[in-house]
Amino acid sequence: MAAQDALKVARREFPPAPETAAAAREFVHDTLLTWGVPDPFDDIILLVSELVTNAVIHADSALEVTVRRSDGSTEVMVTDSAPERAVPQAGPLTVDTSPSTGDERSGGLGLALASAIASSWGVSYGPGDKAVWFRIDDRAEEHPSLESPPIRRGPSRPVRPPAWSALDAALGSRLSLPQLLERTVEYATTALSGDAAYIALATSDETMWEVRSAIGLTGGAHWRPLRVRTEEIFPSAAPEPGPVINDDLMIARATRGALARAGMRSLVTAPLIVDGRVTGLLGVASTRARHFGPAAAKRLQEGADLIALPVERARLAEVELSRRASLSFLAEASDLLAGTLDERMTGALAAQLITSRLGRWCAIHTTNELGVSKLTHVVHGDENLNDLLRSLLTTLPPREQREPGPLWASKDLVQEGLDEQITGMIARGPAISIPLIAHGRALGRMTIGKNESDDFTREEADVADDLSRRVASAMENARLHERHTAMSTALQRSLLPPKDKEPVIPGVDHAVYYRPSDERSEVGGDFYDVFSANGRWCFAIGDVCGTGPEAAAVTGLARHTLRALAREGFTPAHIMQRLNLAILDENTSTRFLTMLYGEMTPASDDLGGMRVRMVSAGHPLPLRLNQKGEVSAFGTSQPLLGAFEDVGFSTESVDIRPGEVVLAVTDGVTERRSGSDMLGDEGLEKIFSHAAGLTAQAVISRIDRELEEYAPGGNADDTAMLVLRFL
Repeated sequence: MAAQDALKVARREFPPAPETAAAAREFVHDTLLTWGVPDPFDDIILLVSELVTNAVIHADSALEVTVRRSDGSTEVMVTDSAPERAVPQAGPLTVDTSPSTGDERSGGLGLALASAIASSWGVSYGPGDKAVWFRIDDRAEEHPSLESPPIRRGPSRPVRPPAWSALDAALGSRLSLPQLLERTVEYATTALSGDAAYIALATSDETMWEVRSAIGLTGGAHWRPLRVRTEEIFPSAAPEPGPVINDDLMIARATRGALARAGMRSLVTAPLIVDGRVTGLLGVASTRARHFGPAAAKRLQEGADLIALPVERARLAEVELSRRASLSFLAEASDLLAGTLDERMTGALAAQLITSRLGRWCAIHTTNELGVSKLTHVVHGDENLNDLLRSLLTTLPPREQREPGPLWASKDLVQEGLDEQITGMIARGPAISIPLIAHGRALGRMTIGKNESDDFTREEADVADDLSRRVASAMENARLHERHTAMSTALQRSLLPPKDKEPVIPGVDHAVYYRPSDERSEVGGDFYDVFSANGRWCFAIGDVCGTGPEAAAVTGLARHTLRALAREGFTPAHIMQRLNLAILDENTSTRFLTMLYGEMTPASDDLGGMRVRMVSAGHPLPLRLNQKGEVSAFGTSQPLLGAFEDVGFSTESVDIRPGEVVLAVTDGVTERRSGSDMLGDEGLEKIFSHAAGLTAQAVISRIDRELEEYAPGGNADDTAMLVLRFL
C-alpha cells in the first residue's frame, strides 16, 4: 500500500515533428526535477532522446511519453500508433559505417543503448499501439557503464561513443542544414550535461563567422543568425586546432554577451575541421563554473569531428542554392530593367526589386547633367515609414559606403534636430550606399538598408554591387533614349509647318494630321505643308521612302525647295522638274519621294469654288467627296521624284465646287493592316463616303477613329492626311 502511495505518473502527447525529441527531453527533465529525483539523471534523458527520435523517424505517428516514479526507480514509456512497424531486435551496441540513405538503416540503436544502460527494458505491442519502455534505478553503482557493453568496430570509420549515437542517427535522416544544426546543439547540450550550446559556421570568404543555431541563450525565443568576426568567435585571435575550455568565460566579445545574459559561467568549444581547414565551431556552456573537464572537451571534439564533413557539405549546397538564386534574381532584374526606357520608371523598378529581395528599404538618388543630386525614389517595406525615411535621407544624404554598417551616428541625428527614438529603427540598421556609374560618369546613388536586428551577408553585398551596375546601365540607356527621342521630335517638328502659322484660306476649311510610326526614336519620312505664294494658296503632301536621318534630309530639302520655287511663280510642273533634279543632286542614298502638290485660285465661272492646278508625282491620287456622299479619285499619276533625270511633268487643272471635300493621304493610311488584310483604296473610300457634312477636322477625326477600330495600334508606318473642305 505504501508503494502505491509513492507512485507518481506524468504523461504528455507529442506530434511526429523534428523538434519533438527536444520537447520530450525538456518534459522528462522538468518532471524529474519537480519530483526531486536524485541528480544526475543524464542516462534517462539520453534514452528518452533515442526512443523518441526513433519513434518520430520510424513510426511517423503521434506519440505519448509516460514517466513513472516508484520505489527508487524511474520508468519511461514511449508509445506510438504504428504497431505494424515492429521494433528491430536489439543486438550488441555497434556503429554501422556503411553508406545509408536513411530508409536502409536497420535501426535498433536505441534499444541497444537501453540494454546497455537501463536496469530493465522491453517492447509491448497492442492492436492499435506499440510501447517501448525502460527502467533505471537510483543507485548509480548498480548501473551498467556506458563503456561496459562490447563494441564492434566498423570497417572504415572509428567507433563513436554512445553519447553521440542520436546525432549519428540524425545524420542518416537527410535533414536540411538548419535542422541538422538544431539537432547538433540539442545533442551536444545533452551529451555534456550543459545548459546551452551554439554552432558557428564560416562565411564563404572565411573572414566572418555566423552563429547559425543555439539553444539555451535566448530564453525560449527563436535564435537569429549572428555574424561576428573571426577573432570574436574564437577564444584567441586564431582558431585552436583542438577543443578549448574557458572556466571564467574570458572569451570573445560577441559570444560573451549572449552567454553572460543567459547566466553561463563556463564554456568548452571544439572546431569543425575539414581537410585541415577550420570550417566552424561547436560550443557548450554551463551555468556552473569549471563544469567542463578534459573528458568533456574530448567528447565535444568527437561530436564536432562527427558532423564536420556533413555540415560542410550541406553548407556548400546551401551556398550553391543561394548563388543560383542570386543569378536568377539578377537575370530577372536585368530583363525587367531592359523593358523600360524611362529613367524614372527604371529607378522606381530598381527600388521595388531591391526591397523585395535584398533589403528592408531602398533609396535612389539621381544626378543630372549639372551634377546636382536629387532623391527620386524611396521605398520601405513598411509603407508607413516612407515619409520618415524620405525626410531622413533629405536631411542627411548618405555617403558612399560599400561595407555594411550604420549610415549615420547618433550625434548626426541630434545635430540636425531629428528625434533619434523615432528615426532609430531606420538609422541604426546596417546599410550600404553604392554609386551608380556608367561609362565613367556618375548617374546617382543606390542605398539599401536593413532592420537593426539583421545584417548583410557577403553574397547579398556582392549581389547589390552587381545590381548597381545593371541599374546604372539601364538608367544610361534610358537617358540616351530620351535624348534621342527629343532630338527626333525637334527635327520632325522642323519638317512640318507650325500650327500657329498655317494660313487662313478664304472659302476653304482645311485640316492636317501627322502621326509617326511606333518607332518614336525615328524621324518620319511623311510631311505636309500649306502656305500662300503670290496670291495663290499652295498645299503639298509627300512621303519619302524609309525613315531616319536620311529620309529627314530629303524631306527638309523637298519642303524648303518647294516653297522657294512656288514663291518664284513657277508652275507646278516646272516646280516638280526642278525639285526632281535637286533631289538627284543631293541624294546619294537612293531615297525616292512621292508628292502631291497643288495650287488653289478662285474659279473663273459663276459656280464658285476653286480651281486646283496640281501634279501627283507617284503619290496616291486625291479623293473628292460630293454632297451626295459619292467618292471619286481625280488627277493622273506621274513619275515619282528622285528616281530618273529625263522625265517630264505636266500640270493638271481641276475645278472643285462648293460643298465638296478633298482628301489626300500617304500610303500609311491605305496600307494599314489588320492581320493579313489591308485597308486599301476601297476601304478608305468607304470610310470617306460617310464624312459628308463634317468639318475638315471632324473628317480627320472620323478617319483616324475608323483606322484604329480596323487595326488597333497597327500604325506600322508614318501617317499623314490633308483635308480641304470647300465652303
